[in-house]
Amino acid sequence: SRGTAILGNAWTANNSPIPGARIRLRNVASGKIAAVTLANEAGQFSFPSIEGGSYVVELVDDTAAVLALGHVFSIAPGETVATFVRLGTKVPWFTGFFGNAAGAVASSAASQGITALAPLVRPASSGR
Repeated sequence: SRGTAILGNAWTANNSPIPGARIRLRNVASGKIAAVTLANEAGQFSFPSIEGGSYVVELVDDTAAVLALGHVFSIAPGETVATFVRLGTKVPWFTGFFGNAAGAVASSAASQGITALAPLVRPASSGR
């Protein structure tokens, strides 16, 4: 898992950075927290040296309550993935998610196919 990294940004609902945001990286397959970090003054965060797998980024408060979820994404060894988490995203199926344990949130998110709603990268153009 050398060189595998996740870079991201934490934003408010109006796209302002969240300085010092508390960010957790959760492995969707195991439901376990893979890493925890704090965003810098510009709301940017990174998780270097991550194992390949499927993950979701969680924005949490100081009691570890989940405030917002990023989208579920997969990363292969050696890749760098850019992602984000935004407060106050109004998505209908999020209703009621935050009453559940965070692990249930991650697995529900995966089973809901969140990746299809918020793709990380545009599909490659067909003119290859």
